[in-house]
Amino acid sequence: MHAIEVQAGEGRYLITLCGWTTEGCGICAFLTGGERPHNGGTVVANPRLKSNAKHGEDRTADLWVSGVPGHKDTEIGMPVAKHLAVALNEAVSLTSGIHIDHARPDEVKLLCDNCFAAADKFIAAYLAERAGKA
Repeated sequence: MHAIEVQAGEGRYLITLCGWTTEGCGICAFLTGGERPHNGGTVVANPRLKSNAKHGEDRTADLWVSGVPGHKDTEIGMPVAKHLAVALNEAVSLTSGIHIDHARPDEVKLLCDNCFAAADKFIAAYLAERAGKA
């Protein structure tokens, strides 16, 4: 088991995604950023074939969500966890904690965009690592 850490954005919009891999048996990750990183909730995403799948790569993911009362971090955690699980075809446990005081809608969008940019960097790093071991 080892960690992969990636970042996207800068300043108070910096997002960090650190995930521990288990050699193909799932990923445990922490998505943090903003002015006050914290634990706002956890999402578990389990990939599976879509019920109307046309081929073996036509996947979606089932989600289980446990948010910390008063926090909305799982709102970005759900689509990011699903994106990771579907792209990597592994179960993902993602804990999210991103906060900026009095964030404007444009700042929330930027943080969300940076979350997906970090997820894409993680996917690329993980797949490159996995290809190197093949």
